[in-house]
Amino acid sequence: MASKTTSQKSTRSKTKSAPAAQPLISSGKPNQTMATVALLLNVLVLPGLGSIIGGKTNVGITQLVLFLVSIPLMFILIGIPIMIGVWIWGIVTGVQILKEAQA
Repeated sequence: MASKTTSQKSTRSKTKSAPAAQPLISSGKPNQTMATVALLLNVLVLPGLGSIIGGKTNVGITQLVLFLVSIPLMFILIGIPIMIGVWIWGIVTGVQILKEAQA
């Protein structure tokens, strides 16, 4: 009987490196689309969320925390002016991000 020798070939899986993903939060100048999204998020969704995405992380976190703290404080009425103030602050920050993108 003839014995068959099988040679095992090492197979390397060809892995292609994925292109580097651009960070969602950048410290540089935001582009026009990202600035518009930031403004809309600050106005329509949560004040601070658009600021974080637009690159103003510290301001955005402060706005978001103040907004979330104002929700339970609305039951004793002090939360209403805090919420309105934070919302206006978010709109102003969103407009500033938009102007920085246009410059």
